[in-house]
Amino acid sequence: MITIIQVVLIIAIVAAMVWLLARRDARARAIWILLGGAFTVFAIITVLFPNITGVVAHWVGVGRGTDLLLYLLVLVVLVSLVHQVLQHQQDQRRIAAIARELALLRAALDPDPPEDTPK
Repeated sequence: MITIIQVVLIIAIVAAMVWLLARRDARARAIWILLGGAFTVFAIITVLFPNITGVVAHWVGVGRGTDLLLYLLVLVVLVSLVHQVLQHQQDQRRIAAIARELALLRAALDPDPPEDTPK
């Protein structure tokens, strides 16, 4: 028998994945659909059959299903953190390139800087 909390969790999981996938650009969407789909199926299965995490945990050599989920969560957080750091570095390089180009364009348009601008 499916409980109310299982229905609520499944709706929340599907809604979160739809929202995340809708916010991706077309180029990255394909891989996110695959990863998101796999995660969604896994999450729904674990909600409907909570004992399966224990079976999978024993199969991979972890004591309890909750420990396996914790290890997977830590892995996801670390991957997300590394992705965010790399994205931030790429954004900083883009900003620096735009600032250089803007400075060069301003210098080309106005070779005589105003008096209050240091030389």
